[in-house]
Amino acid sequence: MTGTQNNWVNLTTGLCLVLFVIAEAVGLHIRATGAESWMSFTAQWVTPFALPTLFLIAGLFLPRTLYGSKSAFFDRKVLRFIYFYLAWMGLHALAAMAFTSDLRAAGLVDRLASGLVQPSAGLWVLPQLALFALITWLVRLVAPGKVLAVAAGAQILHSAGLIQTGWIPLDATAQYFIFFFAGCSGAATLRQYAERLSRGFADVPAALVIWAAINTVLVAQGTAALPVISLVMGFSGAFAMIALGVLLSRSGRGQLFQQAGRDHLAIYIAYLPVLLLGQTLLGLTGLSPEPGLTALALALLGLILPLGLSRLVRLTPLKLLYRRPKVFRLKGVAPGSGGQLIGASYDRAEEA
Repeated sequence: MTGTQNNWVNLTTGLCLVLFVIAEAVGLHIRATGAESWMSFTAQWVTPFALPTLFLIAGLFLPRTLYGSKSAFFDRKVLRFIYFYLAWMGLHALAAMAFTSDLRAAGLVDRLASGLVQPSAGLWVLPQLALFALITWLVRLVAPGKVLAVAAGAQILHSAGLIQTGWIPLDATAQYFIFFFAGCSGAATLRQYAERLSRGFADVPAALVIWAAINTVLVAQGTAALPVISLVMGFSGAFAMIALGVLLSRSGRGQLFQQAGRDHLAIYIAYLPVLLLGQTLLGLTGLSPEPGLTALALALLGLILPLGLSRLVRLTPLKLLYRRPKVFRLKGVAPGSGGQLIGASYDRAEEA
């Protein structure tokens, strides 16, 4: 990838990650206080496209290793995410115990055992990416059109409530694998799409306004999550976010989003404990500030503090939370470009 291509990938990733964290902060504050706010609709508005876009971009980088060395593939696309999940699952469990004042060893064991069966909230994307990569490897010799048809059918069934078991790995596969595999099988098309946009199209801003208006209407009507509509909105939103990322890249703006895209792993794995800490401290003060602004402030903390934490521990033994030690790599596999979550080549959570 050229530097320009890396820019739009990082910008798109950063945009969707920021929106995702904002939505999570809004939901957490509502669950803690029961107070709806003007930010509630924002959280609903980003739901149709934020995660589909992130999974689409994650799939975009899979072909690099899919047809190469098996050991390199499993090390970089499966074991990498399992390592980060296990490391941070333990840390999240300790943080949750501290918040609830439950410091019993048995409680820690229960939380860890539960996390091995049902992925922890705030970390479930990590094992899901490993599972998506594994499924894609298993069907790599099947015609992409057939896989896309089956994945689209599963997504429609999930939207219709026919595949909703309560077990995250199965439900999330039905809901999001179509986007991941589309990113993988259509990687060349996606890059061509971004390349053409980078040359300049005067009607792109108008198209983005139309898409945003349609997304707003469907969310307001409560129809954005319906079968077929949710699939179409997921893809249309992903293409819209890519277009916005390209426009920002061309204009030289959006450096904060680009930074979030580069450091998406550091943000994702630590945002939830930060949100929980912020909400807990707010509850202890007994204050009841405006809920919308409070949720927004929590989201900012969830974006900024994880970056600060990653920099603080970079030169300490705790760097293993962000850098996979060689002992946890498959032998004979050369170090990759980084320990990234989505796949952008400039992620700062690099492997040792």
